[in-house]
Amino acid sequence: MTKKRIYIVIVVAILGIFIVAQGRWFTGENSVFSRDTQSNVFQEITILKNKNEDLKNEIENLDSILQQLKNQNSALEAIEEEIEKYKKLNGEFPIFGSGVSLTIDAQLTTPWVIDLINEFFNSGVQAVSINGIRITNNTAGFDTLPHGQILLNGSILPSPYIFDVIGEPSLIVDVLELPGGILDRLERAFPGMIIDTEIREIIQMDKI
Repeated sequence: MTKKRIYIVIVVAILGIFIVAQGRWFTGENSVFSRDTQSNVFQEITILKNKNEDLKNEIENLDSILQQLKNQNSALEAIEEEIEKYKKLNGEFPIFGSGVSLTIDAQLTTPWVIDLINEFFNSGVQAVSINGIRITNNTAGFDTLPHGQILLNGSILPSPYIFDVIGEPSLIVDVLELPGGILDRLERAFPGMIIDTEIREIIQMDKI
């Protein structure tokens, strides 16, 4: 083998070693780059997941606060409604609204008048008056005089008895006309009594 060929073989061998080494270096670099990239992606996903969790927790906290406020508002509204209802029952201010005017022409007795008024209030009406006298928590009560007259707050109630009731008219009429209800019982107890029911858009009662 000539010297020229020997040099060529040596050069080729050196180049081959260099190429192999270079290839291994690139493979290692690719491996490192790939791992770093995967690691970064994992970190980014983890961070994003943590942010989503924080956001979810924040939303849950806000929902909880909102629910508490709603509950507080509901409680306050319920208290205000009860106070308003008590003031109405107490006759502390004038009241007006739609309702029913019921006229009964018969000589009723005190227990029947009380039963009828209780029937109205049990059905959820706002206010009741009889012959212009508003029934409230401050009403002294009913008495029966020796001749059977009904006495209310020092006033004798003559027949016919006019009951003005503020509330939902349809509900009031349903209560009155219920089979076996208060009017049916009254008609059986007082044969020949005359009853007139009038739905009115506005009924007004003065404060006590």
